Amino acid sequence: MLFRKTVFALALAGAAIPAAFASNGSAPMRGEQGYETHAMQSTRSRADVQRELADFRKNPAGADGGTFTQGETGYVFPQHSYDFKGGKLVHSDNIAHNTPRPARVMTHEERHQYRAEYAN
Repeated sequence: MLFRKTVFALALAGAAIPAAFASNGSAPMRGEQGYETHAMQSTRSRADVQRELADFRKNPAGADGGTFTQGETGYVFPQHSYDFKGGKLVHSDNIAHNTPRPARVMTHEERHQYRAEYAN
């Protein structure tokens, strides 16, 4: 049974190898070890890529709202911000505030898992 599973896994991996290298810009060299690289065709034009880079440089924001910066910082995570409106403190950021709060007390199952994982 183990031999059959191993042979099946190797056959599956062997079938997936050509698909993995189909679009990465390299091909095995004939008669030698190694790969040779070649230029890949793109669906986007150079002008599209340059326009996207210029837009990113104007607003270097990530998908989660953080900001890419120069230097050692590298990336600044989004921060919560608050303002007073109508005498009340309200959120002024774009972060979702409807996530459930974590429970302060572990359930019986969580305590059992904790003890099994961390207790001696």
